[in-house]
Amino acid sequence: MTGVPVLLDAGALTIRRRRRTVLSGVALTVDPGRAIHVAGPNRSGKTSLLRVLAGLAAPRAGTLRRHAACAFVPEKVRLAPALRCGEWLRAMRALRGLTATDWDAATGASGLDPAVLDRPAATLSRGMLQRVALLEALQAGCPLLLLDEPFSGLDDDGRASLAAQVAERLEAGAAVLLTDHSGSAAGRVALTDVLRLRDGAAHRAGVPRAATPRTIAAPDAAVTVRAIHADGRAFERTVPAPASDDLLRAPRRGLARGGPVMTARLRYLTLTAARTRAALPPSRPRCSS
Repeated sequence: MTGVPVLLDAGALTIRRRRRTVLSGVALTVDPGRAIHVAGPNRSGKTSLLRVLAGLAAPRAGTLRRHAACAFVPEKVRLAPALRCGEWLRAMRALRGLTATDWDAATGASGLDPAVLDRPAATLSRGMLQRVALLEALQAGCPLLLLDEPFSGLDDDGRASLAAQVAERLEAGAAVLLTDHSGSAAGRVALTDVLRLRDGAAHRAGVPRAATPRTIAAPDAAVTVRAIHADGRAFERTVPAPASDDLLRAPRRGLARGGPVMTARLRYLTLTAARTRAALPPSRPRCSS
């Protein structure tokens, strides 16, 4: 991957499907290590775009340059019914000009039963065929992976295994473009960009960062409430966190639940917390009676 600054460069692509123009003016640059989610509603051109980028279809207009080998896996994998999976994997390896590999070890490492290599394609489920095709693409070591709905036909174990293998390829400097209507990739793959297709156009943006969860008190935390009157009188009481809301309301009602009555204006009210499992920054809210 050293010395390859750009894996794919496309400019002003126009893509037609049958007699309909599905995309126009598509510009895209793919750098090593990027994981791009190609998103959009049905019939927006996601699969058509991946097929063009893979070289399986030609754009109606525009430029497309691939600077590295790519592997494309369609959503619906179809193999000759009588073809055994091991035969297909070995044939694909030869077509790519790669040396032979130990497919028994590779299938086992990916979570598949090596016995699948001896089974005809006609005996495999859609999800299993997809996993075999994904195995071939990932083992090929191509710097550019184009995956159309790679998580859709997989069970939880298959999705976890695929995500781990994709992560390895990204760490090695490969780039991945994938579609994912199931939403499975978002929680499993470290996506870097979104290419959103809508109304015949493509718009690229970064993946929004997840909001940082607000830290709240643990159920058994202790909260100390202190209230100071303008004349210097003070009230302090420590209660479990769930009871703190009621205690905070007490000074405003003039009743401190066992403490002194405080009807005049409060100078300030401070909260401190001693927690056993979660931390909450101290606050100094101002309040009045």
